[in-house]
Amino acid sequence: MIEVFIMSEKKIIFFDIDRTLYDPDTRSIPKSTIEALRILNEREDIEIAIATGRAFYMLHIIEEIIDYINIFVLINGQIIMKDGETIYRNPIPTKDILEVVEVLDSKKMKYGFLGEFDETLNIVDDKGKEAFELVDMKLPRIDPHFYLDNNIYQMWTFCDKSNTAFFRDRFENLQIVTWLGGGFDILTKGQSKKEGIKKILEIEGIPLQDAYAIGDGDNDIEMMDFIENSVAMGNGSEACKKHAKYITDDIKKDGLVKGLIKIGLLDAKDITI
Repeated sequence: MIEVFIMSEKKIIFFDIDRTLYDPDTRSIPKSTIEALRILNEREDIEIAIATGRAFYMLHIIEEIIDYINIFVLINGQIIMKDGETIYRNPIPTKDILEVVEVLDSKKMKYGFLGEFDETLNIVDDKGKEAFELVDMKLPRIDPHFYLDNNIYQMWTFCDKSNTAFFRDRFENLQIVTWLGGGFDILTKGQSKKEGIKKILEIEGIPLQDAYAIGDGDNDIEMMDFIENSVAMGNGSEACKKHAKYITDDIKKDGLVKGLIKIGLLDAKDITI
């Protein structure tokens, strides 16, 4: 049972991780970003939250700032954690997983499964290794039958963007979300970061007008549409930028800090960039 609190006077900001908080090119969080989150964390009227496509076991890359955060909307809204406990789970129905596996196997494609505590691949090749190295993620183990004994919250596959339309039509009961690179995520239809955020706002008793969001990818689009106080990173996808209220600078040019200043959560005089 989800406990709902009375309306709060707090504001809450949801951060994407990859290419928003964390720069996979440098394999680090910009120093200005770390300082900005430290400042926000010291304010009693601001709650810091994560909204990411990653699972919790993939968050080693933000260990420098993780103590500032106690709310996590994970795997694009499929799992929600608060104060160290999982309060919501939404696995993909087994019948849909079976259909996806059958289609992808028939096309001899590389794909993976995300569970709550582990992830696996059906095969590994050099291209797959490079893709995980690019975002500083540990290469998952091989287990093409992982879905038989575990709840699956997301699948993903490598695919040329020109072929994505075929899969959207083929998997009409599921949601296909493209990456900046070559591939897409497969989720329960209607589930997204937005839906996870809606649940958090209800639990925390924070009105929508006091919510803020910063992201960069196509999986942030629904979040940008839902939250009026939204910022797209300058290095983000063109689609994400079109759906955000504000566009900030590149992550390599202190874009996150500049975005926080744009939406009024940070004062320029309080931080050096």
